[in-house]
Amino acid sequence: MTKINVKFLTDEALSTIKANFDKFTKIVKNNCRDSSAFIAELPSKYLIEKKYQIEDFTLKLSDDGDYSKVDLDNAITLYEHLCGLPKHILGDEKFWMWLILEKCYAVTIQAMPVESGKKIIEDHWLFGQGRRRGLMFGVLSRAYYRVQLTKDDSLDNPYELTRFVTDNYLRYRELTWRSYSNNKTIVIGAIKAEKKIVEKYGLKIEEIKYYYPMIAKYISQLGSVMLLDFMTEEYIISSVEMFCNDLAKSNNILEK
Repeated sequence: MTKINVKFLTDEALSTIKANFDKFTKIVKNNCRDSSAFIAELPSKYLIEKKYQIEDFTLKLSDDGDYSKVDLDNAITLYEHLCGLPKHILGDEKFWMWLILEKCYAVTIQAMPVESGKKIIEDHWLFGQGRRRGLMFGVLSRAYYRVQLTKDDSLDNPYELTRFVTDNYLRYRELTWRSYSNNKTIVIGAIKAEKKIVEKYGLKIEEIKYYYPMIAKYISQLGSVMLLDFMTEEYIISSVEMFCNDLAKSNNILEK
């Protein structure tokens, strides 16, 4: 596959978008497949090339519009092609905007349609709620980090947990709002425990009100007893399993 240079949106182009969200939202709503109308409203020099290179790639569009059918494959493709980049590149909204405008425009819109009254460009293309939150809100960036935080090379299928959380975002999303969201040991341990519990009790366990938020909160509470950074994956698995078993018992949910 061909190597391509990473690019960033220029500061001037970024400022142009941020000053005209309504106009650009309308453009996107009227041009869902091609970014040329969007780009036409940007300064003539809207991208700057960086020294870093990646293998070129193409993401998939779902033929029937159901993005869930291609979500997992696209997330893995993003991860496999971008994982060699340094954190300061992956953490910059100008990098993700380059990908959206030049490589993944139609896919981005199919993944999250631009609807009236929603700040899609501000909050899900750009980091309108700050960098840390923006990475987990971004249409493309959150797909990348979903794989980065759930890929487990110790498993026969390294993407087994990625598939598990892609089937139901709640299994992963609540963990990303917590201060420990960048601690892969904790995230992997929690998801392995969640998967074992679903296999034990079936999907009925997920019907408990606030089930996944309670798990995320419980892990935070563990940090008041032992520093989360010193917890092993095995400790997280056993602790979350015990907590979920207690939830199942208190809600009269029986094993399958």
